[in-house]
Amino acid sequence: MSNIEKEIAELAHPELPNHNDEECLALAEKLMSQMTLKEKFGQLFQLAPSNANIEGLQWQETNDFNDLIKQGLVGSILSVADIKEIYQLQKTAVTQSRLGIPLFFGYDIIHGCHTGFPINLAMACSFEPKLIERVAQVMAFEASHNGITMTFSPMVDLVRDPRWGRVMESNGEDPYLNKLMGQAYVKGFQQDSLSSYNSIASCCKHFAAYGMVEAGREYNTVDMSERELRQYHLPGYKACLDAGASSIMTSFNIYNGVPATANKFLLRDILRNEWGYSGFTISDYTSSYEMLDHKTSANEREVAKQSILAGLDHEMVSTTYIKYLEELITANEVNEALINEACLRMLTFKYKSGLFDNPYKNIYANVDQYYLTNNSRQLAKEAAIKSIVLLKNDNQTLPLKPTTKIALVGPLGKTNELVGAWGGLVKNESCVTVYEGLVNQFGQANVQFAEGCNINDNDSSLFEQAYEVAKNSDVIVLAIGESQTMSGEAKSRAYLNIPGVQNELARKLKSLGKPIIAIVFAGRPLELEWYQNNVDAILFAWFLGSETGDSIADIVSGKANPSAKLAMSFPYTVGQVPVYYNQYKTGRPSATGKYSEFRSCYIDVPNYPLYSFGYGLSYSKFEYSNLQLSKKQISGKEKLVAKVTLTNTSSIDGVEVAQLYIECKSFSVVRPVRELKAIQKISLKAHESKELTFEIGANDLAYYNIDMEFTPEDTDYIIYIGGCSNANISDNFSYNS
Repeated sequence: MSNIEKEIAELAHPELPNHNDEECLALAEKLMSQMTLKEKFGQLFQLAPSNANIEGLQWQETNDFNDLIKQGLVGSILSVADIKEIYQLQKTAVTQSRLGIPLFFGYDIIHGCHTGFPINLAMACSFEPKLIERVAQVMAFEASHNGITMTFSPMVDLVRDPRWGRVMESNGEDPYLNKLMGQAYVKGFQQDSLSSYNSIASCCKHFAAYGMVEAGREYNTVDMSERELRQYHLPGYKACLDAGASSIMTSFNIYNGVPATANKFLLRDILRNEWGYSGFTISDYTSSYEMLDHKTSANEREVAKQSILAGLDHEMVSTTYIKYLEELITANEVNEALINEACLRMLTFKYKSGLFDNPYKNIYANVDQYYLTNNSRQLAKEAAIKSIVLLKNDNQTLPLKPTTKIALVGPLGKTNELVGAWGGLVKNESCVTVYEGLVNQFGQANVQFAEGCNINDNDSSLFEQAYEVAKNSDVIVLAIGESQTMSGEAKSRAYLNIPGVQNELARKLKSLGKPIIAIVFAGRPLELEWYQNNVDAILFAWFLGSETGDSIADIVSGKANPSAKLAMSFPYTVGQVPVYYNQYKTGRPSATGKYSEFRSCYIDVPNYPLYSFGYGLSYSKFEYSNLQLSKKQISGKEKLVAKVTLTNTSSIDGVEVAQLYIECKSFSVVRPVRELKAIQKISLKAHESKELTFEIGANDLAYYNIDMEFTPEDTDYIIYIGGCSNANISDNFSYNS
């Protein structure tokens, strides 16, 4: 055992005091009174050491990072997860810098630390915030025992363009669902106590509206009206901050022509003045440097000036603050009070996190004992089952009987590369393959495998082998889709097809005339029209993490019943993008959504998506009936109560996600055709009925009107309730102020 290992083994983890906000602020102010100006600058800089686990551009500075820490010029560390290195860096800060101010350690724990959970877009399909909160608690437990103080999560960018690789990290296209899921992540990560040994701080991102990059191209331009920003995009961030998120990260994009990292309207006018947010702001990775490429800053000195004036507290990797802030203060171009404000926020956070009470609070010996426990894997399996969307199931193809002879064909059938992008410290080796899962359920003798082809090349030499294997089966299970490296940051795609020759393989197997079940893996919605028309069943599996194979096998065998609903619409073709359920009403609508001359439509595909938001099948069958509204008119703060009967008309127990939408009949500005306002996830026994009750009020009906007032106006509304965004059971009511 090395000396470092011995020191780590001797670390204690006593109960820490839980300082309230006032105490933390007072302690931070007292410490600041002892700090030099340079030491204050240091608290505003996040360093990525040369061996940091970075997905992206590497830190190019030549300064020795240990020397910077000793000088007190580093406030936090990015993407270091080796427990011995974390200990050494923290020990340097605490014992060798003048004031011994501890570092905090940030890492992207997005949908798993060591236990791999489904990608975030997949988990959003659960429509179950409580599940998300439990998942975040497990991620926090593993991360907090791996030296990590803060995660850069959740991402609550609203998304409508599946070409963007980072849709996989989102909660989908709907602002209401986005709010619910964002809050659940924050609560799960932080658990109402940053000083706990089991929690980590949450930094929500990317502020603001990064999900709307033009053409779905990473790091690209965002341009929208303030009404669009406030109505659809800001609510997700606001919900996270209301839930107590410790920090918020600026986005790479511009808003109203100004980079978000130096956007005063976003960072001061909205964040501080309107919302009264007291946590700290942090740039995205080198996003302050990138103002030079935006051409809104002529040099790094201007970058530092514009950013601090706009309200950026903590600079990730870029070094303009520690280089130029002193010069800017001396030249009277920046008021020292701004530095004090930012530094105070950083120190207050560290006191809240318990780092001053125990700088080594997140450092443990024998860390493997905290990872991939039976409980965490069981939760990962539950989350995976609740994330798999059944898109098609003709003639009750699924579930399969236990004696079914299965030909598992496809490049994703035996691979364990199933974590998905932004997988934290999750290893592929932890993932159960589809083959292993099916063998566990159906037995070795009943499952034969053939790869058929690779994911993303034009080699069809393995087709014949797959064809021969499939000939001897009762059913063909196709494991196809994207590789896990085809989505995530900097993984935008111009096409949404299943890549390579996988479609050609599927067509060849179709000629056998056997039932085909397509299991599709991807980090985004894909074009699936051929599969909808030609295969018998489709399971959209996204990337499910550690328990992929067993969760899929449970669905295929009927041990589990699908319940997930799409959090993002699937287009017929990329030419429809963006296509989403809550589109604005148009002046020349197509009555059917199909071609009609001199109407808003295509001549070759429908307006609507192949699979809409909220869509997802079950082995059970559900029926909605007897919708009743408590009143035909509400006013002021009155609540409208809507009741509906939900019946499981099948002989299989199941779970349904009931969704309530509204439509405004007329308003001072154009509103969407429908807006989601409430969800309920209901378990029903076979042939059981339950009466569901929903409440909505003025705030649910409100919208930014022509005068930018958030109001329901005095007008008429329609309520729709059902199992998808195209629900057709409805009734009318009016609102009167």
